[in-house]
Amino acid sequence: MTEVGQPAIRITTASRTFEGHKDTIFAVAVFPDRRRMVTASYDKTLRLWDLEAGVVLKKMEGHHFGVRGLAVSRDGQFIASGDDGGELITWNRDGESLIQPIKVHSKHIWWLDFSPDNRFLASGSWDTTVELWNTKTWQVQGDPINCGAEIRCVRYSPSGEHLAIATNKDIQIWNAGKRECTAKFQGHTAFGAWNTSLVWTPDGKQLVSAGSNSDPTIRIWDSSTWMQVGEPWKGHTEAVWMIALNPTGTLLASASEDRQVRLWRLSDRVDQQTIAIFKHVDVVYCVTFSMDGKHILSGGRDQIISKWEIPLLEDILKGQAPDDALWEDTSKEHVANNILAINTTARNACITGDLLTAHGLLTQYINADSNDYNSYANRSFVMARRADWDRALDDALKSISIKPSLMGCISKGIALCGKGQFENAMNAFDLAFMFVDANVNKTHLLLLLKAIALFNANQHDEAILRVQDLATTCPNVDALACQIVEAYLHVQVGMDASDSARHNEAVGHFTSAVNTIGFSSMSAIHSKYDVFVVLFGWDLKSLWRTAHQNWCHAFLRAGRLPEAIEAYQYMMDTADEATKAGCLHWSTGKSS
Repeated sequence: MTEVGQPAIRITTASRTFEGHKDTIFAVAVFPDRRRMVTASYDKTLRLWDLEAGVVLKKMEGHHFGVRGLAVSRDGQFIASGDDGGELITWNRDGESLIQPIKVHSKHIWWLDFSPDNRFLASGSWDTTVELWNTKTWQVQGDPINCGAEIRCVRYSPSGEHLAIATNKDIQIWNAGKRECTAKFQGHTAFGAWNTSLVWTPDGKQLVSAGSNSDPTIRIWDSSTWMQVGEPWKGHTEAVWMIALNPTGTLLASASEDRQVRLWRLSDRVDQQTIAIFKHVDVVYCVTFSMDGKHILSGGRDQIISKWEIPLLEDILKGQAPDDALWEDTSKEHVANNILAINTTARNACITGDLLTAHGLLTQYINADSNDYNSYANRSFVMARRADWDRALDDALKSISIKPSLMGCISKGIALCGKGQFENAMNAFDLAFMFVDANVNKTHLLLLLKAIALFNANQHDEAILRVQDLATTCPNVDALACQIVEAYLHVQVGMDASDSARHNEAVGHFTSAVNTIGFSSMSAIHSKYDVFVVLFGWDLKSLWRTAHQNWCHAFLRAGRLPEAIEAYQYMMDTADEATKAGCLHWSTGKSS
């Protein structure tokens, strides 16, 4: 795709630099705690950094060759590094080595990636093989995957089921467990280039790739067909060495031989353009986003890591969509994610909490048409919100008797959960799967609704476990939806624990919630996932703020003042400006 429309914002001065390495930096990774990063260099060392203070916490030594491969496990407990001699070292979160260097590859280890469940580590090498390591034993698991060409990138899919492997000859998709190649296509080699870097979109529906000098573009591939989506993204003039997605999967950063990092908006399909350019003084080999999505971290031959502040969205999208639009998918996808068939006026009444109006409207529709099975199901949802479980079940059963439907089964499942009839409720939800028409989005949403219904019936542990299992084991899962639901459930359990003076338990749940949601702007989330608002009355707009404020308060109530202060500082550091103002008022007692 050619660059059209608004010119890209050009930034030449980093907001901070991290200096200390003595040779080219090939890799950078951030930790889930948002406070630290680790870098790998050809000077044979890794360095663990404090992102806020800008200082080296530990110089990690042990490699005998320059280090290119680097990964941090999804839970932040492990670091893995691989060098040009084919040796691997694993480290704990504090930078202490767990094993002596292991030589398992005969050539450079170019890439490392942990599986989403942290059970395995994949190492890709120029010896044409990928090895899978068991993270409990740090032993190679099974036979190597032989790709037949030098490997430049290995990426686990969001479900952990597949490995995408970029080689100098093609892009290969492997079933990680079965060691079976399920797809193979040329990618950038069709245009005379190497395939240099890969990244999956959070839902696993697309794979993004980058190419070397003969084709320094970014291309998107449909994971159901492995056909290219749209035109290539053009702008770089030399090899693109690494690409990375922000935590929400809406922005992509690319690092290039042309000494630039480019920021792209992933959701654009027609008028694709670079929306910002960050200029280095030398070749850029690595790039990643901060966990809060507000900064880009990049490095290369200049031997430093540059931290770049992502421009305000109003600066990026002048004359286009507002701030929260970067969180929005297309209206078509929004509809696909929605399972409710409800009149707009009644829906809006449910969203604003005006259940009396919603109930009245739905009753009018039922009186006008006694066979309106959708209105019976919707009125069942309203009665469930009011905890009137008998009437909720009556309306659900009436809806199903007129015409069995997805909404009818869901309303029955929710009502039965409210009445404590869990086995019957689960049967109702299971029948609902008959009406999703093999739609993956609806299936995942239904699984989340099933978990929420269990949670509302005080089956807290099982509900949270179901959401976590969905996020880690189901293919093509909507990761953002799982994060939102898990965070909300943890907040509710944390508040219950606080009310019962179980303050340390509350701290644990609020910590889990804070670690799950890494963004403070929630307006578009509230809109996109308004199904949770309609059915359960959730306030997603204030979820981030509620989680963080209760986190601080729980530390205080538990007598853990230093941690409370740290939590408050973290909240203020990571909040956007609008949220920060509200948090400041809360901390001074000017608002609730």
